Amino acid sequence: MREIAALGVGLTGIVLLGVGLDRVLDIGSCSTGGSYVVARPCPEGSAIWFWLPTAGAIMWILGLVAGRRSFTEPGAGQVLWTVGFAGGGAAMLVKVLTQPSMPPDARLGASIVAAVFIPMGLGVGVVGIVQLVRGRRGRGSGPRRTRNGDPRGRDGQPGAGRDPWSRLKALNDLRSTGALTREEFVALRADLADSASDGRRAPATDRVALIRQLADQRASGALSAEEFEVGKRGVMRGERVD
Repeated sequence: MREIAALGVGLTGIVLLGVGLDRVLDIGSCSTGGSYVVARPCPEGSAIWFWLPTAGAIMWILGLVAGRRSFTEPGAGQVLWTVGFAGGGAAMLVKVLTQPSMPPDARLGASIVAAVFIPMGLGVGVVGIVQLVRGRRGRGSGPRRTRNGDPRGRDGQPGAGRDPWSRLKALNDLRSTGALTREEFVALRADLADSASDGRRAPATDRVALIRQLADQRASGALSAEEFEVGKRGVMRGERVD
């Protein structure tokens, strides 16, 4: 619900910001009032168009801040960032290319903003798409839990991907991506060492596989960073994760 509200506020702000900037670019540089001779007076009622982008920018920033997920994972933050920067920059570029009557100073300013905004927005957008694709692949090929929390392969057999070497590789991957603290890594590695020393297979509840599943869900946007940490702590305590 919070993500939806953040998207609504942020997208509304982007619309107001875009409408206001469009009118400001049409007006160009102008001035009113004072004891000096004004070379180019502002049109009547133009003050509202200068305030509208400010209000829109504030709403956009509020949407970015209100989102539960940061810019490093899929969510409202990445959407608003991409739409605001890449979409706004693209709109300015189209205006520059299709409106010859635009004042020269406004044309120059819009061109500079478009050149800066488009790469800023596309960078975050591409990262978000890659994260979503990787998350979906991880969920499609990752372990599947049965009712008792036992991670199994897609064929339902417990032996799929649960040999000590595969589990050690998964553990190292979790550590390298920052999903595990040093203490958690040491504790899980001790589990692997114990099972390997006496020739046993993975325990009934594979904590490494469960945490990897939580990490995949976080990468896909299904879990926030806070929800991932809560679930991970539950796995480390041996609790069942739904």
